[in-house]
Amino acid sequence: MSASHVERRPPVADEGYSHILPQGFNSLWSSETRVVEQFHMNQPIPPYLFAFAVGELGTEEMIMQGEKLFGNYPWERFDLLVLPPSFPYGGMENLRMVFLTPTVIKGDATGAQVVAHELAHSWTGNLITNRNNEHFWLNEGFTTYAERRIVKAVLGEDKAEGVDPDAIYSEIPYEKGFQFLWRIERQIGRPTFDAFILDYIDEFKFQSIDTKTFLDFLKFKVPGIEEDIDLVLWTEGTDEVADWKGQEWELYLENLPRVLEPSLVLALDERYRLADSKDYEVKVAFLQLAILSKCKKKIYGEVDKTLKEVGRMKYLRPLYTALVQGDGKEEERSLAKRVFSEARECYHPIARGVVESILAKQ
Repeated sequence: MSASHVERRPPVADEGYSHILPQGFNSLWSSETRVVEQFHMNQPIPPYLFAFAVGELGTEEMIMQGEKLFGNYPWERFDLLVLPPSFPYGGMENLRMVFLTPTVIKGDATGAQVVAHELAHSWTGNLITNRNNEHFWLNEGFTTYAERRIVKAVLGEDKAEGVDPDAIYSEIPYEKGFQFLWRIERQIGRPTFDAFILDYIDEFKFQSIDTKTFLDFLKFKVPGIEEDIDLVLWTEGTDEVADWKGQEWELYLENLPRVLEPSLVLALDERYRLADSKDYEVKVAFLQLAILSKCKKKIYGEVDKTLKEVGRMKYLRPLYTALVQGDGKEEERSLAKRVFSEARECYHPIARGVVESILAKQ
């Protein structure tokens, strides 16, 4: 490497050999297949001010994987700007300059999912945009799918799951959108689906589309797909939730965030009556969520009733714990103590000791 006005020559084999470099790395310097990067700076500077850094950043490999999936990166540059800690999101997919929270810098590769997600938006969300938020899944479902393909290719299988989009919106467009696309992939096979994605990007780039446009294009490119997959149910259906059994509700509640907006919890209960469920696995899981989310309207009456009508430690432990642990919960602690004083004689001595231990730790 030299300044542009200095005479250049090809590298000589074994030149610059260092025993501290990884095995096989030295040969790259003189390899005929080496990649040469050139930079130009118009202002003259003294040599000691020139600097460069080399490292396993991973971003270029992510871009390469994204291009395999979606075609050439369309925006010339992909810069990352780490903002102050007050930045409220994991990332924001601005064109050519992604904003990131400093919390993604962890000293290992575990923050790469956020970078991969925002990179994937370069195609899905930025190149093709949903017409309005009714069709938000076209942005985030596709992006979550692409993110996980990219992360799996770059970091491996174990890093490609459980990514928190850290968004202000519901996670449904992310996760249900991802599951819908994955369902299509499983039906038609990955090679066919990858070809469909490339055609989709090419057809609608620099446009804003809606779900109907996507489905019409899918049915055109994959004839008969609507006979194998209920496209209407996937994109519009909600009534199937009403038919869920206990285990399905348990799984759903288990995978919700630990704390939600109280209005969301109350709306969920108003629609599906989970606090009144005859299945105590569902009932207790929902009441625990409601306590942690500080839902006081109606819910605490159900908590009182439940703690007095069952003595199983599996149910007592999470409810009493949710009531007493954490700051600013004087009302909840008072409820726990009152209920226990009224119900303790109905509990088995072992269960009574468990609850007393929980109350003593507050």
